[in-house]
Amino acid sequence: MRRVAIFGLLLIAACGVASDATTTTTTGATATFPATTTTQPALEFTVQNCASPPITFSALCEVYDLTQEWHVDRPVPDSVLAEVAIEALQAYTSDETAERPRELLCAVPNDAFYGLCAQLAFMIDESSIDVGPAVDAAVTAMADIGLDPFSYYVPPEQVGSFRDNGVVGGIGVLLDATDAAGSRCTLITATCPLHIVFVLENNPAAEAGLRAGDQITAVDGEPVEGQGFLATTSKLAADETGSVTVTYLRDGQTSEATMDRGQLTIPTVTVDLPLQGVGYLRIPDFEDDIPDLVAEALISLAEHSPGTIVVDLRDNPGGFINAAVDVASEFIDGGIVMTSVGPDEDLEYPATVGGLATSERLIVLVNKGSASAAEILAGALRDERGATIVGTNTFGKDAVQIPFDMRNGGEFYVAVARWFTPNGDTVANGGLVPDRELELSPDLSNEEVVRAVLEAVS
Repeated sequence: MRRVAIFGLLLIAACGVASDATTTTTTGATATFPATTTTQPALEFTVQNCASPPITFSALCEVYDLTQEWHVDRPVPDSVLAEVAIEALQAYTSDETAERPRELLCAVPNDAFYGLCAQLAFMIDESSIDVGPAVDAAVTAMADIGLDPFSYYVPPEQVGSFRDNGVVGGIGVLLDATDAAGSRCTLITATCPLHIVFVLENNPAAEAGLRAGDQITAVDGEPVEGQGFLATTSKLAADETGSVTVTYLRDGQTSEATMDRGQLTIPTVTVDLPLQGVGYLRIPDFEDDIPDLVAEALISLAEHSPGTIVVDLRDNPGGFINAAVDVASEFIDGGIVMTSVGPDEDLEYPATVGGLATSERLIVLVNKGSASAAEILAGALRDERGATIVGTNTFGKDAVQIPFDMRNGGEFYVAVARWFTPNGDTVANGGLVPDRELELSPDLSNEEVVRAVLEAVS
């Protein structure tokens, strides 16, 4: 369990919702397929609905069903999902082969996906591809490309590659791939490069010298261009053991960094009184233990009655909404923390009255690595408490996600709603814009950070 780190004060005093998701769609039960059995390729194939799919097709059926039941933009047109899945299957290549079946039993949601069965039968006949990984590639694309940027399918072999908040396991970085317009991409290209948003301190990537802003161009000598975002993060994390070599571009120069993967060291809440009357509180994420740690920190800080508190959310990748609401309640004496907007209902998340720091002047420090729940807190403190936001534009994650466990061992993260600040602002278009722009070195002491922030708002 993490413990709050207390600096300075010692010198003076002392998400998700998970589901087994085993229900398969029955919409295909009444679908009329073009033909039950065909011999267009040499390999015969039979098309059935998703009432009882083979395990190799279960993810396709489940992701489709969950999309139409939960996704924020539902109903998503079948033609869109099917087209993306079929195109991904056509582009799929692999050196792995499997024994050629006598007949392919193909389960799909409805007749819009019929072409997927024909394409799969053709590819099995031509090169004996393994059915499971091929269908997984189609499902991955269907979720990644056919849906919003924050909905995605994780095949079984890639589960555990990154944390719920997006941090890559084994090395400790938050990655992003965006084009010149700021749109997120699921495929890494020359116009949509892969770059590091932030590096988790005291972890392998940081120790190897990687920095925020570095553009990753290759992993273990293999160029990332043309690769999927999720597949690349999976290769970086692997099973969190062994070593990995990252080729990166920084200031026009190409370099390499080799690091040994390991279990990530997660930072804790930091509280300090670096200047008289000014408290400093750094929150690293919004996991379940954070509200208690923040409360503990604020109790320690209250003994010195600071008139100002600097809340540092730099490189905070987010976490659970409930944790963000609980932390916001320590600063907001009632009011709304955020509103989520979905197809069926809009929900308000109210702050609980009786917080520990509802009267102090607040300054919130953010950067590109401040995402999701960190953006929720920053927006709430500005709208409801008049806090001044200092730093650079935040990450811009406006999705409320639910993770589902797949029958095949994979995972599906689906965006079920979009959230807005109490004043109705969204972070979708470039993140939260700070009131005062300020870029800080990660190597500054707490006192140096506070002094720079105070100067920026003066």
